[in-house]
Amino acid sequence: LQRGDSGVFGARIKMQPALVDDQSFNLSVYESVPSPRTRSRLLASTLEWCNLTLQCQGSGSGAVNVTWRRDSAAEGDPGGRRLSPDGAGRHQVSPDGTTLRVALPPAATNVTYACTVSNPADHKVAVFDLQELCRGGGGSSAFSTSGYVVLALILVAVALGGAFWCWRVNSEKAAEAAAAPPAAEESPGEAPYSDIVCRSPPEGNDQ
Repeated sequence: LQRGDSGVFGARIKMQPALVDDQSFNLSVYESVPSPRTRSRLLASTLEWCNLTLQCQGSGSGAVNVTWRRDSAAEGDPGGRRLSPDGAGRHQVSPDGTTLRVALPPAATNVTYACTVSNPADHKVAVFDLQELCRGGGGSSAFSTSGYVVLALILVAVALGGAFWCWRVNSEKAAEAAAAPPAAEESPGEAPYSDIVCRSPPEGNDQ
């Protein structure tokens, strides 16, 4: 069968002596469900809580249904607890079912969550190990691992900028000193002098 074979099929059943029965059948053809696209994002990991979001989306053509289960459902045990979109508290499922937000203390992260992407003919399961996802945290800070990386990059950029500014200032000072003409030496000036005229008093004047 192919997707184009979907539609309504009719059957006419003739029974003796002259009884005829018409039946209609609605045939729907579904494709196999590809493996879901998954992604996890650690929002914060501290000594008290591990907050993260899990995303699970179907790929390919055709509508699929996404459901979440906890613990043993990852191994195919139907006894695992199913999480509904109207849940609250430590587990919150988005209305379309593709995103699950989890907030758990580190001591309770030894669990697995499984998302199932399915249509009426097929299904695929993806498993998230919370202990592995939360292992990068555990400090007293509310920063996630990505937050520390961004902070480190900012500090490195500031340090490089400061070093470049100091180098530029020193280069400009050295260039100015090299371009300035040497100061001319002052030649000693002539010593100041004055003419002294010695006059004799006029005759007959003893003054």
